[in-house]
Amino acid sequence: MSVMVRIALLRPMARLGPHRWGPRLAEVLITRSQMVSGLPGSTARRTAAAEEAVTLCRRLAAERPDQHRVALARALVARAAAPDTVPVAEAIGQLREAIGYVEDTDDRPELVVLATARGLLALNLHLCGEVREALSLALRARATWRACCALRPPERMRLARALLTIGEGKESLGRTEEANTVRREALELHRGLSAYRRIQWTGIGASAATDLAQGLAATGAAREALELIKESRVDVELWSGIQPRSGRPLLARAMLIEAECRAQLDDPEAAVRLAEQAVGRQRAAVTAGTPRAGAALAHGLLVLGGLAARAGRPDDAAAHLTEAAALARNGHDDVLAQALLDMLELRAAAEDRAAVDILLAELLPLCRENAGRLPEVWRPRLARALLIRCALTVDELTTGSGGSPAEAPGRRGTAPPDGPAEDGLAGGGATSTGRDGDGLAAGREAVELARLLAGGDPAYRDLLGRCLFTLAGAVNLAGDPRGSADLLRECVTVRRELFGVDPVATRLGLAEALCNLGNRVHALDRLEEAVGIYRECLDLLRADPDRIDRTELLTPLRNLGLTLSRLDRRAEAERVRDEIAAVQETVGAGRSDPS
Repeated sequence: MSVMVRIALLRPMARLGPHRWGPRLAEVLITRSQMVSGLPGSTARRTAAAEEAVTLCRRLAAERPDQHRVALARALVARAAAPDTVPVAEAIGQLREAIGYVEDTDDRPELVVLATARGLLALNLHLCGEVREALSLALRARATWRACCALRPPERMRLARALLTIGEGKESLGRTEEANTVRREALELHRGLSAYRRIQWTGIGASAATDLAQGLAATGAAREALELIKESRVDVELWSGIQPRSGRPLLARAMLIEAECRAQLDDPEAAVRLAEQAVGRQRAAVTAGTPRAGAALAHGLLVLGGLAARAGRPDDAAAHLTEAAALARNGHDDVLAQALLDMLELRAAAEDRAAVDILLAELLPLCRENAGRLPEVWRPRLARALLIRCALTVDELTTGSGGSPAEAPGRRGTAPPDGPAEDGLAGGGATSTGRDGDGLAAGREAVELARLLAGGDPAYRDLLGRCLFTLAGAVNLAGDPRGSADLLRECVTVRRELFGVDPVATRLGLAEALCNLGNRVHALDRLEEAVGIYRECLDLLRADPDRIDRTELLTPLRNLGLTLSRLDRRAEAERVRDEIAAVQETVGAGRSDPS
């Protein structure tokens, strides 16, 4: 007998015997509210069935609360899960009420309701930005499902939905590898269903594959992510046709993930084209009034802006990021912060100081406001913003004082001319301004934040190294070579640790820090120590001739030659000059030796 026929038969019977037939009618109505269909009006019919179940169960529970509270909890969960435009806050209230009715129980039917309610509440809280509470509830939902044992296919899919919420929470806290682990589990739960059940739960399978692909792309596993996107494309497209309200945004997100994978696999133009198509779909969703479409469009524009920048289109990137930031100012701080950071990099590269100042004026308060709520996410952003502020100070002091361009924070390497005799303002110091003081204070705060972050997670050691190096340059240009040397020693220590893990990626960074530390030590008249530091820097650069441009040798060679000359070690200085000449001849530098 079909569900609609059963409802039609049970309605009059429930009016005659409400406590006998009412619970059965409520169960059939709840079942009706969970029936997914692509037919017109399906969403409204599902919502109406859930609302009728809640009204009926409230009336029954008011008369016999002990007998009907579980039925009311089940009806509230069904209403909260109905795919309509009910405010998230209302759904959260319904789910909290449902949990209150079944929280203290060992009875399996009630545990199923409790697990379902916790999973849905976690999902809704995550949508509201309550990441920590959402993650805690999703973990409790998983534990409750496991306590149920012998899960039926629908229950396994609700567990999978809770696992995906756990993944979203962990990724929001920067724990992407952990997120991918639970996403794989969710995807395997869907793959373990029969063919019929897999079709029935296409939405869960498509979401699990898309979420996992997103996490894989974020960790650099672009090929695996791309294969997963291709494998799940049929399911995603099928879901977008059956349930356009949730399926079409999922399809656009899958296209953005594929675009990111294409960019990582060195096809930036294809990546931009694909992202543009995805953003076009998201604009259509905004026009159609799809819930949360504005937030999705802001994220899509953020991705498109980043891809355009990597494809060498800074003007297009700036336009996309500006639009993303404008949309994100309507309560989407995560996207706003990332858009501002990406725009900062573009404006700094274009040497647009006025624009950088405006962006920092918005970004710094935003990061401080959110740092207490989610320190794992916002402290790194705050440190990056402060680092940029300090780097601007270094650039301004360098430009204003004729200081060494080799110590500008935006570069990596030792190639531009630099040396102890031209070492910033090691002997005097720049004329300080309030703006410079702000930059130094920002640099010191960035270093403290980076130390705190690196102490908890080694992944932030690179950030700490960059903060130390930049602050060292600012401190030196402000007239404190000794303080600069102390910071550079810490920077060298950090970069040595990174070099031990990945020599290829970090060799130039370590050489850069060593070269500048040699300059500071020279400025402090500790010439023998400076010689040792320069030689270590040169040995590091010579050890990888296939990857290191020989021009990188010129600065430390010149610095070493000048230091040896001051020590009256003329034979060694002469050999250094000969090597400089040989390098210049090899690279065609055509510059004379500054003897």
